[in-house]
Amino acid sequence: MVSSMRVLVTGGGGYLGSILVRRLLEANYHVRILDNFLYGRESVEALSDNPRLDVVVGDIRDMRNLVTSLKDTDAVIHLASIVGDQAADLEPRTTIEINFMATRNLAELCQIYGVKRFLFASTCSVYGDEPQGVMKESLEPSEMPSKPRPISLYGETKLRSEEAIACLDLDFCILRLATLFGQSPRMRFDLAVNLFAARAVNNQDITVFGGQQYRPFLHVSDAADAFLMCLEKNLKGVYNVALGNWKIIDVAQIVRQHFPVDIKVSDAIADRRNYQVSFEKFLREGFAPRRSLDFAIDEIAHMFRTRIVTDYTLPKYSNYKHLFESEEVQRRVYTMGPIGSPPALSKKRPLFW
Repeated sequence: MVSSMRVLVTGGGGYLGSILVRRLLEANYHVRILDNFLYGRESVEALSDNPRLDVVVGDIRDMRNLVTSLKDTDAVIHLASIVGDQAADLEPRTTIEINFMATRNLAELCQIYGVKRFLFASTCSVYGDEPQGVMKESLEPSEMPSKPRPISLYGETKLRSEEAIACLDLDFCILRLATLFGQSPRMRFDLAVNLFAARAVNNQDITVFGGQQYRPFLHVSDAADAFLMCLEKNLKGVYNVALGNWKIIDVAQIVRQHFPVDIKVSDAIADRRNYQVSFEKFLREGFAPRRSLDFAIDEIAHMFRTRIVTDYTLPKYSNYKHLFESEEVQRRVYTMGPIGSPPALSKKRPLFW
């Protein structure tokens, strides 16, 4: 049976989006992608003949793209953003435009055009550096949730976007996703599990910075399943979504169980985030993550053995490298802006809230 629901997925060609779009099509939804495809269109090329898929190539900062994409749309799953602390810090003004302002504009347009269902990909990075205790949403009406305290621009833009969405007359569901890992049609090797596994399968030592920081993790396919569950169960509210919490050094040691490589620990801590999250609230709704760290290590090893990937260091596998090293990408994202205007680049992080 073909569903009559039409779902817009912004960032549908990305690391998570390219899997989620496949899940939605398999579940017989009509899907529209809005994506600028900065990392290429290979992740969705295999889907091009699907009659239930529509693709809009464009920048989410351009209001015309948003209005066009919302036509005849019943629900929005908003994934598009500059993802990761390093990538977000490259040009703060642009990060604010994409991660916060475009999100707010899209949510407001949904309210104007009567698109009630709005699902948003936030991040557990909103919790920042909270080594004491376990961060959680409120499980009961009388319970106080943990207070988010982001320590990065990326985390701040996501938290402010959450607040903007919550102010509108929308049936919203916000998923604070753990650090993702695992195989995707738009592969990334700038994520801890994926990078450690890629180095190990290539007989390279694993370097861990600090290592005692806790971080929640989640397979990217389980993240896609989480959004599909939210859509089908019409869930509302804010949820942490994770498989579990591990210290970074423990993740490296799990990888070493598969490959006999050395682990080098550096005292330099490049990433100050340190937190554990409770994901009990989402589990109560019926979510059951199915893919483990070991599962992902095996599938990444398979990617190299079958030569799906040969060089994991290529810029296209890293959000930061791709934005930093490609002059064409910088021109499209930072200089031209959403409609070709050339604003001056910011030199320091602006205050926008």
